[in-house]
Amino acid sequence: MYEQLVAEYLAYELPSYVPRRNVVGPLPTPKKRNLITAVIGVRRCGKTFTLFQLMDELTRAGVPRELMLYFPFDDDRLGELDELTASRVFDAYLAMIPRATKGCYLFLDEVQDVPGWAAFARRVAEQNDVTLVLTGSSSKLLSLDIPTRLRGRSLATEVWPLDFAEYCLFHDVPSRPFGPARTSREEAALSQALLGYLDVGGFPAVQTMGATERVRLLQAYADEIVTKDVLERFGNASFRAGRRLALGALRSTGLKFSVNKQVNVMRSAGISISNESAYALLDDFQDAHLAFKVSDYSRSISDNPKAAYKLYSVDQGLSLAVAPANHVDLGQRLETAVFMELKRRYGNRRDRAIARYSSPTCPEVDFVVGDVMLAEEYELIQVAVESGASRAAEGGMPSEKYRSEVGNLERAMAETGLGASTLVTLSEEGELNTTTGKVRVVPAWKWLLGA
Repeated sequence: MYEQLVAEYLAYELPSYVPRRNVVGPLPTPKKRNLITAVIGVRRCGKTFTLFQLMDELTRAGVPRELMLYFPFDDDRLGELDELTASRVFDAYLAMIPRATKGCYLFLDEVQDVPGWAAFARRVAEQNDVTLVLTGSSSKLLSLDIPTRLRGRSLATEVWPLDFAEYCLFHDVPSRPFGPARTSREEAALSQALLGYLDVGGFPAVQTMGATERVRLLQAYADEIVTKDVLERFGNASFRAGRRLALGALRSTGLKFSVNKQVNVMRSAGISISNESAYALLDDFQDAHLAFKVSDYSRSISDNPKAAYKLYSVDQGLSLAVAPANHVDLGQRLETAVFMELKRRYGNRRDRAIARYSSPTCPEVDFVVGDVMLAEEYELIQVAVESGASRAAEGGMPSEKYRSEVGNLERAMAETGLGASTLVTLSEEGELNTTTGKVRVVPAWKWLLGA
């Protein structure tokens, strides 16, 4: 059986794909004691196609196809998996392709389903000339687990739903981030694409679907993540309670989140859950890459799990799909898209923190990002669909919205000593001089492209 399956996957024709940016790579040449690459992320974000992209890149570089084995361990023909399953697959491969003993690439998908997968991966990487790439569900292959399970012999890379540039590529919208100035037609196309991105989100499979089918599939994703990546692993609550809290969290993307309020609402609906279980579930949602907490900026090394924070969904399209009509407004989705872009840029950097800035004199700046110990390396970012900044820059009367958004940045710059900040809007652009520093006003499509 193993020989037949290995032969089938060696002959497997790689499907077409839309290239993802910043994927794993370049992979090391096969040798003993290579670091193991673990590709992790929320379900359905494109981890398997990341493997296909890596294999295609190796093929273009001249690596023979027979020296690359892609094998998914969720193939039902394997039957019940045991601690020898992965070894039998690898032994069958080496028996079929003897030259692979001198160097090969292994791409093992859904490896978390195999009992003892970590011990197998360590042994193969230690004793064989291989480059080993693993993918798996966030429920059992967490970034927090990998260093322990693989004993420091791994490098974890997170894959996220499509960023805006990848969304544009998927929909054939030119999105070059740098280079010659864009034409007005190109800018209009990018501005229109942004609206689609804020509605559809970045899960690859829904990009070509109609609205009804897209919503149904994204709702199924949410249920699947809660069931398989949270409750089956952590067991902190019933499915009913877990699903209800997940819906509340996703619908609250970009907003302050009150666990006590959510618990009271659930209890009034006859759903039994304790505050402690609810707090634990939120941590589990974060581990499963479903929703993330952003706390107030602090230089304290201690963490208060019950401190005030805002929640952000892993994808603005997912939040919209699980919400009642018009519940997750455009501002929430825009702020979520900005947060997720910050997560992509800085999430794996230990010297960068993403927080919310507030003080007694500054109600809120959405994001403060930077070195946790060097305040002068921080960046202040405010997000607003429309701020009135363009009108104010042209000498018009500032609106109340302008005074709120820009005023908060002005106060935050004074308190932090920063001389500049950024205001991300739907379409406004310009530069504002305030009493404490400059505010760069930039359209979201341009900011998301890194310009």
